[in-house]
Amino acid sequence: MFESERIYLRPLEREDLPLRVKWVNDPEVRQTLSFDYPISLAKTEQWFSNVVVDDSRRHFAVVWKETGQVIGMAGLIKIDRRHARAEIYVTIGEKEFWGKHIVDDIFAIVFHYGFVELNLHRIYGTIMGMNARSRKTSERNGLVPEGVLRQHAYCVGGWQDLHCYGILREDWERIRGRLAVKFED
Repeated sequence: MFESERIYLRPLEREDLPLRVKWVNDPEVRQTLSFDYPISLAKTEQWFSNVVVDDSRRHFAVVWKETGQVIGMAGLIKIDRRHARAEIYVTIGEKEFWGKHIVDDIFAIVFHYGFVELNLHRIYGTIMGMNARSRKTSERNGLVPEGVLRQHAYCVGGWQDLHCYGILREDWERIRGRLAVKFED
């Protein structure tokens, strides 16, 4: 278990899947996701059965410590051991937790996990062009803008630019003391 003062991350479990379905099917939450929708619980359970044994993925439930409520999901996908890289994703599905900088805690925890536990060299992510808040949050947490894939994904009713961000281990080592969660190695 990985934690901050406010949240902890634990492996995603089958019992969390109805929340994933709820969030992906919510029009407001979906605005920033590149999922095919609507999704069903049955299809999500099939997805989970495949990814739970896939060593190139780590999926976590984000839990609000005060109540034990699962408020989102985060993780690393496309983990590539040869090139020591992975793609990060973060979703806060419970809207009452939006705007509370919880993502700062999540980034700090997932970066630590990726760079220390998985010995990655690089963590990267993509953000849809209209999601200015996520781009700002990514930059606040040390991810560097690396370019734009123009009209790269068709979702949310149209072609979306994907903004590419990345952080190298050396960048993280330089800034990790300023991140929301501090770890001792």
